[in-house]
Amino acid sequence: MKKTLSVSIFLSLFLFFAITGCRTSDSGEAPELPPVSSFIMDFSDFLPDEPQKMTLDNTYLNRNQAIVHIAVWNIITFVHMAVPVATFMEAFNHKPTEQSDGSWLWSYDVQVGLSTYTAKLYGMTSGIEVEWRMYVSKTGAGGFSDFLWYSGTSHIAGVEGSWTINKMPTEPVPYVGIEWSANINGAAVTTYTNIVPDGPENGGYISHGTTQSVPYNAFYHIYNKGLDNLVEIEWNRITKAGRIRNPHHYGNSDFHCWNGMGVDIACP
Repeated sequence: MKKTLSVSIFLSLFLFFAITGCRTSDSGEAPELPPVSSFIMDFSDFLPDEPQKMTLDNTYLNRNQAIVHIAVWNIITFVHMAVPVATFMEAFNHKPTEQSDGSWLWSYDVQVGLSTYTAKLYGMTSGIEVEWRMYVSKTGAGGFSDFLWYSGTSHIAGVEGSWTINKMPTEPVPYVGIEWSANINGAAVTTYTNIVPDGPENGGYISHGTTQSVPYNAFYHIYNKGLDNLVEIEWNRITKAGRIRNPHHYGNSDFHCWNGMGVDIACP
């Protein structure tokens, strides 16, 4: 009797773990899309403001220096990366469908300027990572089919990952690499790096982060490879007061500050 009972318990436990094991490996749930911040850097504290001009009473040179440097990368993001940005953002408006290989597909059309693009974003969970691939097609003049515009990986918990963005269908070379982390110890960092093969600015980057530091709780680090120059910009997201260090421009390694109105001040 005891032997029969033990066998029954063993078989029950075996079936339980077999069933739950299958559910774990094939849950039927799509992976979460990486956060918007994994792809789109936040320039809102400096753009689209026009650079402020010197007046009789005040100067805005230090904050303007920050605006000019950030504007360069803003152009790269929203002009040269317009299609990758648009296709990624649109994915959040659609539900994926499971594919026969276990991947998930987000499929939709995106309007960028006067052109319509068909986007197919694939996500495949592998262990604690999700692998992502975005294929883009365009019909009509200058059309192309299933161009792998970007790919990447992310942690299934959505706390870190990377992207590799290719330049364009007519020039299919690596263009921008993105490394990102989110909500780790109250901090988040997104870094864009120029990865154009043999390009003069290959290795140049802009890194944007938020921290819990006082008094400055946000930063940009902008490295110009050609000049071998690192620009450091720090500011407070609430007061908007900040500072900049730019050895190439100022000729020294000191920080140069502005107040919450953007006016130059002596650094505290």
